[in-house]
Amino acid sequence: MKHLSVSEVARRLKARPRDISDLFYRRRLRDDLCPIVGGRRLIPESYVETIAAELARSGRPVEIVTVRDCPREA
Repeated sequence: MKHLSVSEVARRLKARPRDISDLFYRRRLRDDLCPIVGGRRLIPESYVETIAAELARSGRPVEIVTVRDCPREA
């Protein structure tokens, strides 16, 4: 299972990393699924949709970027 950082998730969702971190701080997202290891929060790729939904529920700007939307690396 691939894990992402808060910054990587924020880029995928076109959201602010601070908004995602605040959701963890307020216990709106699960710490047990996204532990902090070495000073970084590890977020499973399968949890990104949950984060997007919670950001939207909180009234924060969010846009899910799919793999098709990402530029290809040469």
